[in-house]
Amino acid sequence: MFLYKILKTEGLDESAIKTLKDTKDDNIIYFYHPTKTFFEHLRQLYKIDIQSLFYDEKEAKYQVKNKSGAENIVTLLLLYPKARTEEHIERMVNALIIIKFQNTTFIITEEKEEFILHFLENHENQEMTDGEGLVGLVNAALEKMSDDARKIRDEITAIETSISTSGPIRPIFNDLLQLKKHLITLTLTYDSDDKLIEFFKREKDLLHLETKGENGTIQLEESLDTLKKLVKSYDSYLGHLDVMITNLSSFQLNAIMKTLTEISIVLTIPTIIYGFWGVNVKLPFEGMAFGFLLVLAVSLIISGVVWFWMRRMKFL
Repeated sequence: MFLYKILKTEGLDESAIKTLKDTKDDNIIYFYHPTKTFFEHLRQLYKIDIQSLFYDEKEAKYQVKNKSGAENIVTLLLLYPKARTEEHIERMVNALIIIKFQNTTFIITEEKEEFILHFLENHENQEMTDGEGLVGLVNAALEKMSDDARKIRDEITAIETSISTSGPIRPIFNDLLQLKKHLITLTLTYDSDDKLIEFFKREKDLLHLETKGENGTIQLEESLDTLKKLVKSYDSYLGHLDVMITNLSSFQLNAIMKTLTEISIVLTIPTIIYGFWGVNVKLPFEGMAFGFLLVLAVSLIISGVVWFWMRRMKFL
């Protein structure tokens, strides 16, 4: 069985962190809002440079280090997407650090994450082997990523509704861009996290892992496979949606050009008539008081006839 604590790193000194690690009970300590001082304490106490992993490298990592005797320090770095914003792709990934000591597991994230809190609440006082807690945390992160992917379905539906009512306006392109960026982030993260599953499969004896069960390696593979299928299907659907928007934009442009062509052809008739009556020779209606109105009426009648004929012949 294990107990857990949730701590903000601000104000934690080296002795407090060492005491947390050296406890004899099975504990999971969840740290959030890590500071440079906090990372320096970890480096001094355990000779592990976590800060560079946490901030500088955007790739999943794993390491098993034998510190003394039978005590192994297992370090995992898992990636998962942030909430969708208009940030650049390289700023759309969060890092989850897990450090497993003999009796204690440290979890470190930038912000306080709900999926970790739910995992801790649901598994408190449960019996788990050394590696089951690690696999459970990775599974919780993959479930969060899958939930994020499923939310894309509702956003795609909203975009389709907007297209059918308003057409392919500029905000729709912005929404599509954000969705595509998020899918790219999901793809990059699960591709990178895939190596952690290989690590669990390879080191299942060291971590005392079972193949089957809720926290087994098979469940972990299935969770990642589900995520891959979701992302692939939504990415494919967005690709088809792009084609539809492009075709709809072309159709709208063709409709506009067709209307302008109709107007140009119809207005050509009055232009010819007015040009003809502008010739400096003797012309009909020249001496009449309402000759101008008669010329205007003739041009309008001929224009209407031409427009009606072209419509009937389906030239326009």
